[in-house]
Amino acid sequence: MSAVERPAPVVVAVDGSTRSAGAVRYAVGEARRRGSGVRVVHVVPAPLPEGGLWPAQAGDVTYLERSGTDTVRREVAAIRAVAPGMEVEPVVAAGPRVARLVEAAATGGLMVLGRETRHGVERLVTGTTTADVAARAAVPVVVVPARWQDGGHGRVVVGVKTLAGADELLAHAFAEAAARHAVLRVVHAVEIPGLATDLGVADAYVGESVENASRLLRRLVDDWSAVHPAVEVEARVVQGLPDKVLAEAAADADVLVVARHRRGLRHPVRLGSTPRAVLGTCDTPVEILPLPGEPTAMPLVLESDGEVLKD
Repeated sequence: MSAVERPAPVVVAVDGSTRSAGAVRYAVGEARRRGSGVRVVHVVPAPLPEGGLWPAQAGDVTYLERSGTDTVRREVAAIRAVAPGMEVEPVVAAGPRVARLVEAAATGGLMVLGRETRHGVERLVTGTTTADVAARAAVPVVVVPARWQDGGHGRVVVGVKTLAGADELLAHAFAEAAARHAVLRVVHAVEIPGLATDLGVADAYVGESVENASRLLRRLVDDWSAVHPAVEVEARVVQGLPDKVLAEAAADADVLVVARHRRGLRHPVRLGSTPRAVLGTCDTPVEILPLPGEPTAMPLVLESDGEVLKD
């Protein structure tokens, strides 16, 4: 990177409510760690046509635009007050909320959102913004609870759904832990299928599954530990529902990383059930990592005179 280049900004969505507070704090911390700026985005919603739940009127649009501009101005001022030297870019966009946030994130390095809290009619009209953005964004998306404060736990948790083809996710998780100088906790959940319970062999199934998964997970972790020898790693295979297992494992972590797996033509922009469940319940920031393109292969590691060499 040349002297004039800067890392892509951390993009954070704000809506003028306390729902965005944790997201803004997280975005500032990430920007400091990356040496980047922050892009503060507010989306002015498009009113529904005449006769809908919210008639479109010129006064409504003007008010929303003015309110959105004021919201961004306040957030920018607050960020500059706590991070005086940080570059802060204000953005006010109009239109569909999800589409505009995805567009704003496209040239960023990370998208940060507050946790979804809308209910009832408002949620019916707006949809689930956090899950929809996380399902569509080309960059990692972090969802942060409103009351989040940096606890400085020094721990990153990554949830591995399938042990086969997990290299891309582990590559990101190890790099994240290394950048944070944090311990990496790798977690895989084993569920009991209904058939095993019906046949009365649940205990035997779990015991064998945990043993096999632990062996495979340890092998994967050892391979990546050779690439990142400075990262301390904990590997866990736990019986239970994946979303609950991950939330418990991440209770003392700075961030929980889960993958947005590649989808086929039938479901191109949907999150799986586990990421969706974790987004709504976990008190730790949750990072959704998109896995586009071809799977990442683990770097070749050679040993020469006691040193680890990477290709």
